[in-house]
Amino acid sequence: MRRHGLVAACLNVIKGPIVSAEWDIKDPDGGLAEALIEQLRPLWRRLVSQALTALDFGYAAFELVYDAGGEGVRLLETRALDPGTVEPLLDGDGRRAGLRWRGADGTVDLDAAKSLWLVHAGEFGDPWGESHLAPAWPFWQALTYAVVYGNRWLERHALPPAVVRYPAELTVDSEGKSAPANETRALELAKRINSEHPAVALPQPAEAGQPGWEIELLQGAADVSPLLDWVSYLSKMLVTSLFVPEKALYQDGDRGSLALVSEQVNTFLLTLDGIARELAEQISTGLLEPLAGLVGRPGARPSLVIASMAGSRRTLYKELLVELIHQGKIDLAVEQIAAELGLSLAEAGSNKM
Repeated sequence: MRRHGLVAACLNVIKGPIVSAEWDIKDPDGGLAEALIEQLRPLWRRLVSQALTALDFGYAAFELVYDAGGEGVRLLETRALDPGTVEPLLDGDGRRAGLRWRGADGTVDLDAAKSLWLVHAGEFGDPWGESHLAPAWPFWQALTYAVVYGNRWLERHALPPAVVRYPAELTVDSEGKSAPANETRALELAKRINSEHPAVALPQPAEAGQPGWEIELLQGAADVSPLLDWVSYLSKMLVTSLFVPEKALYQDGDRGSLALVSEQVNTFLLTLDGIARELAEQISTGLLEPLAGLVGRPGARPSLVIASMAGSRRTLYKELLVELIHQGKIDLAVEQIAAELGLSLAEAGSNKM
């Protein structure tokens, strides 16, 4: 599902700004914060990109690789692990105490200091979290079937089955039994006309005044607009369920409340802030605090801060909206969303004027 074009595009829209956002580490000890930033900076982009796969699967797991050299402990790598090969290890109180990894060489248990386990939307302490794609799944499934039926419609119009009607005359076969005289020839003729579909041969009365042999191509329904409307609706709902919060109101049609669209844009930006904060809190407790202990500050509580997506990030979303309008991938209150971002539709290259 996450490889579907619309789903992948929406995930990129969500993840991209978080990956490129500015970040910092806060701690009362400025020296510790600076040391942690220096260690995390070369690893950050890969770490946050792979950490955001928690949106896809509900969780993400890492092996933390350290180097205890002469200059002290250094974090060398945050090695992402295949979600299908890991499970969390919990202590007696249900808190995460590491993870179990089933690798090519066998099963390995990694303690909390050498592992990082991140979850998305882990309600009620669920260590597996919940995929951000869950609300979109019904629309994706329905859209998949709709596309299959659409392909069948196109196939039948491009290569319609041939129907051959033949006179219902009888003959005597080799066993002395009565058999249709023309059925075999009719089937062979239908297959020659269109070998891509099953041949259809139908008898008709061999009477005076009745047509003898007839050939026609079996056409399907000519009006495909209901199917196209259904595909369009499912595509909009698929994008809506990912591009804005699951509980946001879906507005059908091209026009609607400007106030509602304004709130949808602002709510989406705040949703990104929530995802970034969820990620930052878990990296702080699961990575920075153990690392601070390894460098000699076991009681420290450094915190990762990711810059807000709202405000200064609106320019980025203006550019994203331009691209989506230009490609025709969204058609949901376009004029109002553009107005909210201060964007001219002519500037976006839209034909919707």
